[in-house]
Amino acid sequence: MNLARVLSNLPEIKALFIDVNSLKFLCAENVPKWLPDPVCSLKHLGFRKFQFGDLDQLDGALCLLRNSPTITQLLVIHLEEEPQADVGPASNLLEAPNCLGCTLTQLQRVLITCFEGSRPELLFIKLLLAHSPSLENCYIIPSGSSDVQKRLDIARVLMLFPRSSPKAKIIYLNVHYP
Repeated sequence: MNLARVLSNLPEIKALFIDVNSLKFLCAENVPKWLPDPVCSLKHLGFRKFQFGDLDQLDGALCLLRNSPTITQLLVIHLEEEPQADVGPASNLLEAPNCLGCTLTQLQRVLITCFEGSRPELLFIKLLLAHSPSLENCYIIPSGSSDVQKRLDIARVLMLFPRSSPKAKIIYLNVHYP
């Protein structure tokens, strides 16, 4: 079973909230950049226990994003990275020219929890800001384990990212998310 086959059997799906273990299972084969048929009915997309440094998870997430042209909301419940995780390949993918390969014309709201400020996390936000001309709010909830100075440093970096939407606001919430 693969991602394209599952989504082709759900032509009217409006919301998809997927655990990364399921995502990795569905993307076990080579993840195509483009699916045979886009998921035009999907409005809300969410990932649970997502690790930005995991190349397989990132490939699957980018595939879903680029093949969901009508997505309006994105939720990423982030799982803290393992200290020894090699995030280089994920960072390289996110820095590659035409990594996303499309514009997320209808994306309006993003929420990312347990944000640690790793390079892949920052590059993912930068990618979304650059490719979402209708984005209104990007909510970021930092990891409970980060100290105040680190949170301030991350917020400063985020505020400097260019945005394709003149209305886009980055809202960095200083709350603990379980």
